[in-house]
Amino acid sequence: MPTNYFDMKNNFLLTLTIIIITTFLLSSCSKFKLFSEDATPYHYGILKDINNTMTHNPEQALLMIDSFGTNQEYSSLKTSEFHEFQILKAEARYKCNLNHDNIIALNEAIMFFDSLTSIYEKNTDILFYNSKAHYYMGVGDEEKENYKTAFVNYLESLSLIERIRNINARSKEINHFKALIYVRLGDILYWLDSYDAAIECLKNANILFENEDNHSAITRNNIIIAIMHGQNYDYDRAFRHLSIADSLLLEHNPNSPLKYDIERINASIMHELGYSDEPLKAMLKQYKTLESPNQKMEAAGVLGDIYYEKGILDSAIYYYEQYYPDNNFSKINAANHIIEISLKTGNNELITKYAPSLAEETNKELLLSTIKTEISSLYEQYDINKKNQDVYNKILTYLAMLLAITLMYFFLGMHLLKIKKRKFGKEISEKKFYIEALQEKIDKKSSENKSIKIRIKNLENELQDIKTKRYLTHVPFDMKLIKLIEEPMCKRLSQINDNTNIKSNVQYPELILSEKEQNDLVNLFNKTYDNAFSKLVAEHKGLRNSDILLFCLYLIGLDEKHISAVTGKTYNMIYNRTKKIQSIFGSSGSIKEILRDIL
Repeated sequence: MPTNYFDMKNNFLLTLTIIIITTFLLSSCSKFKLFSEDATPYHYGILKDINNTMTHNPEQALLMIDSFGTNQEYSSLKTSEFHEFQILKAEARYKCNLNHDNIIALNEAIMFFDSLTSIYEKNTDILFYNSKAHYYMGVGDEEKENYKTAFVNYLESLSLIERIRNINARSKEINHFKALIYVRLGDILYWLDSYDAAIECLKNANILFENEDNHSAITRNNIIIAIMHGQNYDYDRAFRHLSIADSLLLEHNPNSPLKYDIERINASIMHELGYSDEPLKAMLKQYKTLESPNQKMEAAGVLGDIYYEKGILDSAIYYYEQYYPDNNFSKINAANHIIEISLKTGNNELITKYAPSLAEETNKELLLSTIKTEISSLYEQYDINKKNQDVYNKILTYLAMLLAITLMYFFLGMHLLKIKKRKFGKEISEKKFYIEALQEKIDKKSSENKSIKIRIKNLENELQDIKTKRYLTHVPFDMKLIKLIEEPMCKRLSQINDNTNIKSNVQYPELILSEKEQNDLVNLFNKTYDNAFSKLVAEHKGLRNSDILLFCLYLIGLDEKHISAVTGKTYNMIYNRTKKIQSIFGSSGSIKEILRDIL
């Protein structure tokens, strides 16, 4: 045992004692009200009206702020009211797309509420206003491209708002603001290419947005999450989040411009998967019809990539030049491709035009790389500290509960002991009888528990036997399948499956099953399995009669690529339908295994 064990134990006990003693003191502090109605009438008057107006009409709120700022009553504001006013002003100007003009005053508000937070650590008003002050200071920093200081302020804002425990009265407002912080953090982490952390932040934001049915924000975040999964080559997750976003738009806002973003990202991923014709048609149509310059440039970027891969270099250059002005990333990407093509074609004019800007933007990225690393480290450290704090808080909560329960049982036991002593004072024999009766019950319960344990052990043994023989239940299914595979049609399809030269993005007309062959195959399987496949379609909502053919092909052993070849349907259609069937059955296993378990 370490020599400092007893010191650690004593320190722990001392800490626990301090916690218990200060719990009562902190409870009185938590009742502190910075804004009492008598001392701060404007907090309950004009400032409250401004805050309420801000929710649905920021322009009107800003007019109210500007009007009050020139009013004689402005000089009558208490210190806390003055700093609250500066936070409201920063918020209103941001929501009206105006730059901050009260940075100094906002910084003073931060210092004011920081000092109070260190004293009144649980006061909801102080924590919330301090969180908002740091948030809008971060917004100002981000507007000036001071991303590191912006990120630090957002982290502090999140840390403060997460310390608020009593949110019942303002839960909607606080949770909405917390979601906004997560979005800001997620966007900066996305810019940093810290995709895992960014996805975590945006998912946290979506959980909060779901509580207020903010479908627009959820849609936007799912689109960005899809982009990041695509950047990580995780196309399944990318398509999944695009599908969520698309469904939300169709249900709540079908005319939203976000639909073009979904279409563009889907086309970009399809292009990455090896498809070009469908994405090309979609992007050409989008480029011609879009009115938004930014969205038009984004579409041009995808078109540039498609034409570049096709080897149609003049078209690629044309669209890369349209894409070039979009943002820093697009400038580097577009200029890189334009110069690469120009070097091949000997177009020195384009090289001269884009080489300086490429060097400039590349240097900017190099300068930002250090900042990106620092910000990533900040978030990682914050995440570690948060997890450690969560564990610490859970331990303290457990210890407090344990102590409270112990004390309750102690005093209850003492009380009961006094009652028993009064009631049974001299009745020793009755006490002995009572003790013996209790002991008998204990022995009985112990015997029952022993019997239960034996029964559990027997059941566990039975379960293990079942596990070791799990495939015995599938013998009839497998025997039927073995016979089916020997059928001439099934043999021919199995031979097709052996062809490794078949590509997912190529059509094979000579391999496509005729309608009669498809029907014969379905009838053969239905007959063998007592019409089980038709019954499955009838019993499961969402299944189609056409799915029976897929069942047959999967059971023969074909994969998505070869199924696409023999049915004439695209690989993507087969893939998506397979995922849908798995979802209907509530399983991520193969179709063959799903059918084996069901049939």
